[in-house]
Amino acid sequence: MTILEVPQVNPQRFTMRDDFADLARRALHAAGYSMKAAARETHYDLAFLSRVLNRKQKPSPALARALDELAGTGGTLVESLKPKSSEDERLSHAASHPSRLDGAAVSALAGALAAQRHADDVVGPGPLIGAAEAQREALLTMLREARGSHRDALCAVVSESVQFAGWLNIEVGQYARADSLLNEAIALADDIAHGSLVAQAYNLKGNIARQRGQHHAVHRNFIAAYVSESAKRQRVVNGAQAASALALLGRRGEAERLLSEIEALRDKAADETPPGTAYWLTPEWLSLPIGHVHHHLGRPQQAAEYIRHGLNSLPPEHRNALWTREARAALEEAENA
Repeated sequence: MTILEVPQVNPQRFTMRDDFADLARRALHAAGYSMKAAARETHYDLAFLSRVLNRKQKPSPALARALDELAGTGGTLVESLKPKSSEDERLSHAASHPSRLDGAAVSALAGALAAQRHADDVVGPGPLIGAAEAQREALLTMLREARGSHRDALCAVVSESVQFAGWLNIEVGQYARADSLLNEAIALADDIAHGSLVAQAYNLKGNIARQRGQHHAVHRNFIAAYVSESAKRQRVVNGAQAASALALLGRRGEAERLLSEIEALRDKAADETPPGTAYWLTPEWLSLPIGHVHHHLGRPQQAAEYIRHGLNSLPPEHRNALWTREARAALEEAENA
């Protein structure tokens, strides 16, 4: 099977806004609430809530706000009730007519993906993973049928979308599924010779290896990311991860040399603008992966200083996001050393 031989899907499934009932059910499940518990906590009649979540009655904005507050979804449910915008219509048209793809549609697809990434920072992977998997299928179908000068731009968005689905699977511990998706994303990026997307996928594969404690695989994947990438800020991140793996493997001299190289690269990256899909890569945030290298080299004071600086550079609502958990744990360990 080739990477584009995917099951046929209804293109109307691909919309910028998720169905309210489906999104609400997934959000409540992720937050640990049964339908009965949600009705009790929000003071809504259970029969009414059941009808809404089974698509037999329309939800009200007040119910959407109450469920948003209960599930901690940051207004996502209220947003899902808003009428379709011209951008949503463009996405639906592009899904139905992929051979007539235009630049505006590709930009809208990229914007929808960026919005999902930001939503992950707020609500976590649970409410998003089902939609991300469905959108992957729909986008691959679009790509298979796409023609014309915008096909490569669409392929880049598809690769990023597949990577995002892979990332969500990493967050919930589905590593085998994530690894399969990331291999697919690399193949898509290679199809258009997009080094940055290749590097991003290898970065995520390195994260899987790190979760499994496979330090040789961590080093191998992050070095692949390091040499595939041209943007300085991403290279700092990938190089730091590779250096951390070297330190954990006891290859201290190699780790020190790579650390020196990436610290110099970080200074050169100060004026570089990060891509929209890596909006968190500020010069301040780059202190965080460098701090991890110092941590694994046995320098807790420097590690704590770097990691704290990196975490404090994040917006307040992102500092306790799931993806910062490892950094927060390393900071606590360094401070207590």
